[in-house]
Amino acid sequence: MPVRQTARYNAGDYGGRSSHTVSFSSATPGNWLVVFVSSGVPIGSTTSGYQQHEYVGSGFSLRMFIKEATGGESSFTVSTSQSTIKCHVSMVEVYGPMELSGTLARTSSGGSAFTDTLPRAGGVMVAGAALLSVGSFSTVSWPSQVDSQWSMETAATDGGSVPNWHISSVAYETGLSTSYSFPGASVSGTYGFAAAVFYPPEPPDDDPPSVPSNLRLTGMTPTSVTVAWDASSDNMGVSGYTTYLNGVERGSTSSQSATFSGLTPGVSVTVQVDAYDYKGNRSEKAELVVTPVNDTTPPLTPVVKVTGLAAGKITIGWDTPYDQSAVVAYGVYLNGQKQGGDQTGRTRTFSNLTAGALYTVSVDALDLLGNRSAKGTRTVRAQADTTPPTVPGNVSVVATSKTAITLAWTPSTDDNVGVTGYGLYLGAFRIAEVPSRVYTFTGLTPGVTYTVGVDAVDELGNRSSRVMLQATTLADLSGAAPPYEYVLYDWDSHLPLDSLPLQNVSFEITLGGGGTLSADIPLYDDAYTIGRVAAATRPERTMIMVYRGEQLVWGGRIIDPADYDSETGVLKITAEESIAIYGKRYVAFTGPRNGTVADTEVTWLLEHAARPADLRWLTYDGAAGSGTPVDREYRSEDFERILDKATEVAAAPGGFDWWVAPGWDAVNDRPRFVLRRISRETPPDTGLTLEYPGNVRRYKRSTRRGLATRTWGQLRRPDGGVMLSSVTRTDLLADGWPLIEEAWQFDGLTSQAALDAETKRASDASAGAKQLFEFDLAITPDVRWWQWELGGTARVVITDHLFPAQPDGSPGLDRSMKIVSLKVQPDSAEGELVTVTTGEHTVAVD
Repeated sequence: MPVRQTARYNAGDYGGRSSHTVSFSSATPGNWLVVFVSSGVPIGSTTSGYQQHEYVGSGFSLRMFIKEATGGESSFTVSTSQSTIKCHVSMVEVYGPMELSGTLARTSSGGSAFTDTLPRAGGVMVAGAALLSVGSFSTVSWPSQVDSQWSMETAATDGGSVPNWHISSVAYETGLSTSYSFPGASVSGTYGFAAAVFYPPEPPDDDPPSVPSNLRLTGMTPTSVTVAWDASSDNMGVSGYTTYLNGVERGSTSSQSATFSGLTPGVSVTVQVDAYDYKGNRSEKAELVVTPVNDTTPPLTPVVKVTGLAAGKITIGWDTPYDQSAVVAYGVYLNGQKQGGDQTGRTRTFSNLTAGALYTVSVDALDLLGNRSAKGTRTVRAQADTTPPTVPGNVSVVATSKTAITLAWTPSTDDNVGVTGYGLYLGAFRIAEVPSRVYTFTGLTPGVTYTVGVDAVDELGNRSSRVMLQATTLADLSGAAPPYEYVLYDWDSHLPLDSLPLQNVSFEITLGGGGTLSADIPLYDDAYTIGRVAAATRPERTMIMVYRGEQLVWGGRIIDPADYDSETGVLKITAEESIAIYGKRYVAFTGPRNGTVADTEVTWLLEHAARPADLRWLTYDGAAGSGTPVDREYRSEDFERILDKATEVAAAPGGFDWWVAPGWDAVNDRPRFVLRRISRETPPDTGLTLEYPGNVRRYKRSTRRGLATRTWGQLRRPDGGVMLSSVTRTDLLADGWPLIEEAWQFDGLTSQAALDAETKRASDASAGAKQLFEFDLAITPDVRWWQWELGGTARVVITDHLFPAQPDGSPGLDRSMKIVSLKVQPDSAEGELVTVTTGEHTVAVD
């Protein structure tokens, strides 16, 4: 409760006095002391420090005094001009976090009630009333929702033969609304009323209300328009609305409608309305352009659609047709008979019909001035419709160009609701739905064979089977979009072996060199012989180079599996990035390596057991190592994988991200690969923007668990001892995140400092869950995806249901993310398809 204590004093209990004191417990500093003094004689001095806020003279006068307590106050004294029994004093102590908003006072004759408007809801009112009832006893009425109330009465003859009643009453109420009603008194007399209103402290409010929605025309004459709107919302409550005509303010209102008069017939006007709160914050304006006319033209005919069917039941819906004024209602008909009065909604269900019978359903529209449209009509059977339309007929490719394929077909039929459109497919994806019987696929790649198709759909969503065809765009001889070529090399000799036209190719480049390639070789094709294929695709030895025209864009080493299906005659081959060979080799060194830094240590790990062919195929470039040199120790008998150790070194503090980029040995005129080191602290900006909707056809987001608020690191020393380190995210724990522990075993370190650094790195990597975004790009001939740097940043811009637009219209998501992989399908059903994967660790406190 907001009230700490109350106290009261009635001079009638003491036989008459000229000094009157109400006593109470010692007040708390910062609290509010509210004192009501009701007296039938003039008063004199009062306890100092109290300010009189209100005075109401009503025969039995009422004064209200208020003070903010300094602490220790325990009484209030008032003197009267003479000794009297007609003096009442009441005190209410209100807790200090409340703030005094204001006071009010009223005098009423005849015991009548009154209502006052308050600044806002949620307040606390402390109120007092004083009443002189002549000749008979009376009472003060309070609203039923008051939290507490009390009254004092004193009877005095005042020189007459019949006693007069001097009555005072005090109450307090919490949880006020924006208005306050006082019921009055039970006698035809005069009473005084005074009150203080308190509110809890509120944070600064700079937030405007929401924009009034659904601003609409609800009435019109040739010289006036009436509009209405839906209520706005606000964190502290909406106080009202301001209306504007052609940008000029026309007034404010607490209602949700307004009429603008004195307009010129046929001249359009702009009506606006905004909302404001009691702090004066204003929303943006809702706007509507209307033209006052003597509207004698009916609305356009509604377009009726069947939205549901069942045995004996039909459900329809319809659009909002255009009208010079505004459509306000609709008439609904079944077999020509109107079904009840006009309705405002745009859907209707007809029930209790004869199952399977044929019905005619119709809808017309009514505007503001009573004009009624023609009827929109449908004829349909009252039975469930799950039967799809017939398949489109005579589907054929009627035109091709370098970047487009045009498809045409004859119409489908449907046995009930009718065909409403045709779905167009590029590969497995439906990319459009049209009512016509011809469609052109655009934005395609020259010289690529696409799978395209069409199906039919009825009004209830039943779809026919698809008719799929293959069509090839015209080749682009300008070289803007060169074809892919697959050339095979021998690992040892570094010489080319063959060039095979592979099918269903898909390859990936990833941070850390984990990319793979998969492809089909159709052995039934006369261009292949099993001997030729076997010679060119020896697992673990044959290198495969992927060229796009003259540009080398991917390379790797063919590995098992190589699966074959005799029914299709297809041999499936697999390749992995060349760096993966070091995942099959062990560190061939025992002993310490002191003062190492990341870049030279990774190079040493990859080269210390390398053969001449390895050195021909791989070189190094990019960011150098940084940070404090680390002492390391290796033992060959531990059989640690070279690639695992290199990855560990690169991931440590002072390390880098890395990937393997296709390169070219200009001196020897042959392909090779470059291990690209990318700074984690200052990753390069690729200049790439991934925007959905935009250059991104579609995207997927996935997350991986990763949050740890305490991370342990353990290092076992050669002498059998154990060193431990831990990092605790006290910032997250203090903010309410639970304790989630994770432990890591580290090998090869030689000092506590190195262990602490590795544990800190692991803790930083566990700041939150990892998010991965996969973006399928709409590739055009000028997109050079092979020039994008993995580990670099791309700007990601998304606006959709997961990331809705911001209130100012900016995208729902707009930030830089790291590119972690590229996946390419040169001849997918959609043409050349490039998938960019970006990754980031979310911050746990976001």
